[in-house]
Amino acid sequence: MYQTAVIDNASLVYLSHLHKTKPIFDSLKNLFSTIYFPLEVVREYAIGAVKEPHREWILERLNPEQGFYSHCSSYDSITLSMVTDFNGIDKGEAEAYAQLRKVNANFIISDDKQFISALNKLDRNIKIYTILHLICWLDQLKLILDWNSLIKDLYIVRKIKSNELIKAYKEVAEKFSLDINKKILSERCSLSKILNN
Repeated sequence: MYQTAVIDNASLVYLSHLHKTKPIFDSLKNLFSTIYFPLEVVREYAIGAVKEPHREWILERLNPEQGFYSHCSSYDSITLSMVTDFNGIDKGEAEAYAQLRKVNANFIISDDKQFISALNKLDRNIKIYTILHLICWLDQLKLILDWNSLIKDLYIVRKIKSNELIKAYKEVAEKFSLDINKKILSERCSLSKILNN
C-alpha cells in the first residue's frame, strides 16, 4: 500500500542534490503515491534555484493540488495558527504540519533537527522520516543500484554519521516488517569504509 507524505525544504534540497546524478525522485514513486509540497516550502526552495539551477527539475514538475508532485495549498487553518509561532518551527514547516493534518498524509519528510524536536513535543504520534529513512527504505527494497556512491554524494551536503544510518535502517525495517541482514547492515552503515573507498 502506497503512503503519502508532506515534504519540508531541507529534505527537498538534499534530494535535489542527489537527483543531479541519480534518479532519486523517480525512485520515490515506489514508496509514495503523492508527495505534497506546501506553498511556503516551494517558495523557500525556489529562491535557492538561482544558485542551484538543478532545483528547476522539481519546480517544473509540480502540479497544483494533484499528481505525484502535488503543489498543495490545503492546510488545517487551526493547526497552522497554533504552530506558526511555536519555537523551532518556521513558516514553511508550520505549513507542512498543518497540511499533513488537512490531507491526512502518513509522513512528514524533514531533516531539520529543530523542527523534528518541536514536532515531537507537539505530537508524539506523528511519523517523521528523514532522507536517511527514505534511502534506507529504497535500499531494503533493493531499489538503490550504487549505495556507496549515493552515500558519498549525500555526505557532501549532509554530514551524516554511521549511528544515524543504523538507526534509520532499523526503524524502516521495523516499520515495514522487513528483514535485516546483519552483514549488509554493517556494510551499508560503515561510513569510514564507504567514504574512504
